[in-house]
Amino acid sequence: MSDRLQWEVFVSGQIPIVTDDLAPGATEMKWSPISSTLISGERDAALVDTAITVQQNQKIADWVVSTGKNLTTIYATHGHGDHFFGVNTIQKRFPKARFVARREAIDVMRVQASAAVVEAYWKPRFPGQIDSTLVIADDLKGGIFELEGHQFISIPLGHADTDHTTCLHVPSIDLAVCGDALYNDVHLHLGESDADGRKDWIAALDTIESLRPVAAIAGHKRPGAPDAPDNIEATGKYIRDFDRIASQTKTARELYDEMLAIYPNRVNPAVLWLSAKTVKPGSK
Repeated sequence: MSDRLQWEVFVSGQIPIVTDDLAPGATEMKWSPISSTLISGERDAALVDTAITVQQNQKIADWVVSTGKNLTTIYATHGHGDHFFGVNTIQKRFPKARFVARREAIDVMRVQASAAVVEAYWKPRFPGQIDSTLVIADDLKGGIFELEGHQFISIPLGHADTDHTTCLHVPSIDLAVCGDALYNDVHLHLGESDADGRKDWIAALDTIESLRPVAAIAGHKRPGAPDAPDNIEATGKYIRDFDRIASQTKTARELYDEMLAIYPNRVNPAVLWLSAKTVKPGSK
């Protein structure tokens, strides 16, 4: 066993989305920044989550290569395309790296990578930027893999910003890589979470809290923001505030404005607008 693992986070910055569905007062929409985490031993490393476009993922691959480590494993925390569409690009540089996820997350992955969803959702928003080969993970049977004698444990979280999310717990360094169950100073994607889903997300945060991590890495984070466990509480507060204000307002605009008044500085209010419109369909 190597003495101690090290970890680093690469944040793929915001990129423009081709759409005319803009937040009030906005002139463009961008995708939220995406976190990819590299956990390294003396020789080998594991990568948690990729990004969306070929260009983004080439930068992630360059970053991994620059460490001099041998990438053995790529793990996806959940099935959203923005966290696994880059696997083909990474595997071109590390062809022996295996790609794994929990079986339930793979079910979501298959939908996201289906021709229907790629053609209707991903390609129109990122024309000419999506890899033509979208790799689906192998089932991480038993929910555990190892790196230089250290256990990496996949913790099922249920529903967070989508169904069948997980976090990857590395007990030897008190690290939790939380995927989109955790946000770090970025507006939350609540468009897939009704009232019950928001309760489930709070329960997922309780599960992460029970791990008592020293560091908790969010799937979407402001570049440079610390990976502190207090983001668990902050994410929960955001969900509770959204839940409360959703029950007190009639329109998407009212919900958006009141949440923005509480969280004026979080990255990417466009996501808040989309969440508000989902909760208040048909309103303005």
